[in-house]
Amino acid sequence: MKKTLEKWKKRFHNIKPRLLITQLIVTLIYPVAKAAISEYNRLLIFTDALTIIALVLLIAGVVYSLYLHGDFDISSFVLKRGMRNEEKKDFRAYMDDKKREREESFNYPLFLAALYFAVSIIIAYLIL
Repeated sequence: MKKTLEKWKKRFHNIKPRLLITQLIVTLIYPVAKAAISEYNRLLIFTDALTIIALVLLIAGVVYSLYLHGDFDISSFVLKRGMRNEEKKDFRAYMDDKKREREESFNYPLFLAALYFAVSIIIAYLIL
């Protein structure tokens, strides 16, 4: 149990409130605007738009998760090395930089997709 709590704590310690609030505002603009301009069944339209945004965020979150797990590291290294005119870094130094970068990152799209799906399900049950 303690091991699981520490694992979750490690995953969520990188959340930056300012960035999370900004992404919440940006991603909620479409559903709120869509519900505001509709004449009938505003809550249903809001839920539909929120589900669409959640699907888009889910796709982005999965791709970003692949990036965070290092699936594109070798191709990224080759592309960056070929384009840079400055001092060339070896692969080990590049991977160390990427590892540090990954430790400081958080998958906001996947988190928001799960949150929006949960909110959509709750609203759908309230409507019925």
